[in-house]
Amino acid sequence: MNESVVGGAPLELVLHTEVLEQRLSRPPQHAKENDALLGLARTLADTPQSILQKLADTILDLLRCGSAGVSLVKVIDGAERFYWPAISGRWKPHIGSGTPREFGPCGDVLDHDKPLLFQQFQRRYTYFQAVSPQMEEALLSPFYVRGKAVGTIWAVAHDDSRKFDAEDKRLLCSLAIFASSAYQAVESLESLRKNEEQLRSHAGLLESQVLLRTEQLEKRANEVTTQAEQLRDLSLRLQQAQDVERRHVARELHDSVGQTVAALGFNLANIARQVKGHAPNVVRLAEEGQKMVEELGQEIRTTSYLLHPPLLEEAGLYQALRWYVDGLQNRSPLRIYLEVPQDLGRLSTELELTIFRLVQECLTNVHRHAVSENATISIAHVGELVRLEIRDDGKGMAAVKLADVQSRGSGVGIRAMRERIHPFGGTMDIDSNESGTTVRFTFPYAKPDAAILRWDGTTAP
Repeated sequence: MNESVVGGAPLELVLHTEVLEQRLSRPPQHAKENDALLGLARTLADTPQSILQKLADTILDLLRCGSAGVSLVKVIDGAERFYWPAISGRWKPHIGSGTPREFGPCGDVLDHDKPLLFQQFQRRYTYFQAVSPQMEEALLSPFYVRGKAVGTIWAVAHDDSRKFDAEDKRLLCSLAIFASSAYQAVESLESLRKNEEQLRSHAGLLESQVLLRTEQLEKRANEVTTQAEQLRDLSLRLQQAQDVERRHVARELHDSVGQTVAALGFNLANIARQVKGHAPNVVRLAEEGQKMVEELGQEIRTTSYLLHPPLLEEAGLYQALRWYVDGLQNRSPLRIYLEVPQDLGRLSTELELTIFRLVQECLTNVHRHAVSENATISIAHVGELVRLEIRDDGKGMAAVKLADVQSRGSGVGIRAMRERIHPFGGTMDIDSNESGTTVRFTFPYAKPDAAILRWDGTTAP
C-alpha cells in the first residue's frame, strides 16, 4: 500500500466502540466456535506455516464479515510498521501490505490497549481511500506474547448491512488469545528454516568433500568403510538436530501457551464464582468458556506430546506407543491393535525415537489414505533382528503406484522413513493389495524371543 501519513478527521469522529454494547447482540454459537478453535489447534500441529492464514479464514467465517486479517509489528528500514501476512475475504489481494505504526488503526488499537470499533476510518487515515472496497466498520483487537503487544487481528464490513456487536467483540478477543500461539509457532518456524538452511549448507559442503575424497579412497577400501560410517553418523546427527528443535517447540507450547490457556481458564472460573447467584447467564457463559478452554488446553498438550513424547524418555517405547495409539483412537474411527514383546526392554534413545516416528508416519498415512477400519502395530524378534510391522485392512495401493514406491521410494513420507532407518542399517518393505497394506522395518537386534503383550492386556505365543 502506498500510504501518506497526512491525517483527515480526528480520531473521536471515526471511533465508535461504545455502540457495541448498545446494539442487540446475536446469540453465541459455542459449538461452531469450539470446532473453529479445534481446527486452528490441528492446523498449528500439522502445518504451522499456514496458521496465520487459517486464523484469518476463521475470523472471516465466525464474524461473517467482508474481510479479515492479521497485522504484525515489524521493524522495516529502521522503523516500526504493521504488515499483513494473512488476509481473507475481499481485501485478500492486499496481503503483504501494511500501515505505519505511528499513524494507523492498528497503532491506535495498541496505544489504547483494547479492542476498538472504527466507522469509515478512511476519513482519518486518508491513505485507505485508495483501497477497494471501502470500509464501513472495522473491529480490531490487540494480541500479546509474554505481555508485549505484537500485533492485531481485525474484521471489516464493507457496507452498512453488517454491524458488529458485543458478541463479535467477544469472539475476536477469544481468537486474539489463539493469535498469540500462532505468532509464536510462526516465529519458531522462521528459526527452524534458518537451522535447516544452515544444515543444508553444511551437508552440501561435506558432500563436496566426500566426492573429492572418493577418488582417492577407491584404492583404500578400509578408508571407504570409515568414511561411510562417518556419513551415517552425520545423517543421525541431522535427525537429532531436528528432534532437538521439535523438543524446543513442544516445550514452548507446553510452558508458554499452556500457561496462558490455564490462566484464561482460571479467570473464567473466577468470573463464574464472583457472579454466581447474581447473573446466571454470565455464569453459564463463563462455565461454557472454561470448558472450551480446557479442551483447547488438552489439544495443545496433545500437540506438544506429539512433537516430542515425554513418555518415550520416561517409560520407554511400549508406554509411549500405547499413549499415542490411545489418543489417535479417541480422535478417529480407526481401531488400532498394538503387539509388543513383553520383555522388549529399553532400546537406545535414538532407535526408540526412530521407531516411534515410523509408527506416527505410517498411522498418519493409514488415517488419511487407506480407508481402513483397523490397523495393527507389532514388534517381534526374528533371529538377530527386531521387526516393526504396521498393517491395515484398507483399499491398498494401485499396482503402478506400489511399483513406483518399491523401486524409487516416491513421496515425501516414504523417503523420510527410508532416511530415518538408514543410520541404523535398517530395511523397509511395502506390500499392498486390495485387502490392505503392510509396511515392515527391520533393524539389527540380538535378544531372545518373548511372549507378546497385546493391547487388551492378554498374552499370546
